[in-house]
Amino acid sequence: MIQSGLTLKGLRHTVATTLREAGLDERRIADLLGQKTLSKVRHYYRSAKLAAKNRETMATLETQNARRAQFVKPSTKSAKP
Repeated sequence: MIQSGLTLKGLRHTVATTLREAGLDERRIADLLGQKTLSKVRHYYRSAKLAAKNRETMATLETQNARRAQFVKPSTKSAKP
């Protein structure tokens, strides 16, 4: 038996939010939900808590930049404007 107050729209919101928080991209979520446009998918997952994911992403970027800086040496030549 389905509890009162549960709707397919609510389920779409829950699925989209859960998948976005798990790191799936918009297109994959849209395909799963049967949405043609990404704007509707963004509407469904607008409540996703992405701060932790964004911190993780920035930490990865900083790590990679530090790694690359070991191999890339600044040029001693002057750049002309």
